[in-house]
Amino acid sequence: MRGARGLVVIVATVAALAGCGSAPVDPAQVLRDAKKTIDSASAVHFTLTSQGVTGTGPLITGGSGDALRPSGFAGSLSVLVGGFPLTVNVVSTGGVFYAQTPLAAGYTRADPSTYGFGDPAQLLDPAHGLSSLITACTGAATRDADRLDGEQLDEVGCSIPGTLVAALLTSADSSQQVQATIGVDATTHQLRRVTLVGPFFDKAHPSTFIVVLDKYGENVAITPPAG
Repeated sequence: MRGARGLVVIVATVAALAGCGSAPVDPAQVLRDAKKTIDSASAVHFTLTSQGVTGTGPLITGGSGDALRPSGFAGSLSVLVGGFPLTVNVVSTGGVFYAQTPLAAGYTRADPSTYGFGDPAQLLDPAHGLSSLITACTGAATRDADRLDGEQLDEVGCSIPGTLVAALLTSADSSQQVQATIGVDATTHQLRRVTLVGPFFDKAHPSTFIVVLDKYGENVAITPPAG
């Protein structure tokens, strides 16, 4: 009899533990924490990839680099021009954008829209950068948690006005909403991954941008290129 009672206690304990689980994630709080964390970062490294890119260009398809607060950027961007892939080295600082194409001997002043994108120096701008997209999210809902490079991510799905995404990246139809999945490190609350699906290059056919952020607070210096 004593053994039967012990078994009942064990079963009840296991059931209680199974029912406890972790507290549900509040998607609005996840987004608030992510904005606060990135807005307080002095610098960050980013990697951009894309999927479903079609057209003659110029079309931005990827890149990587470092963003430095308040408005500095240095890195390289992958661009399709006339169907041919190009790597454009970029420095943007002090409100001036410099680019170096593969055949150029050095950097020249340029307009980033010439290459099919907005000024990447805005990446950390609280009003126009990635964190502004977080603020503009509507219909935020918790998605299944994911992992990135061993880190547990809380993920939130939402919609973002196309005009805001167009100003930071690009869009063929800024009147359309962009669907976003925002991944935030569950421990540090750092914004780690932003996946955007929208009419970036063709208003009738959506494509995807994926931005991954790491190296928060890294020690970088960005200065105008020599000459």
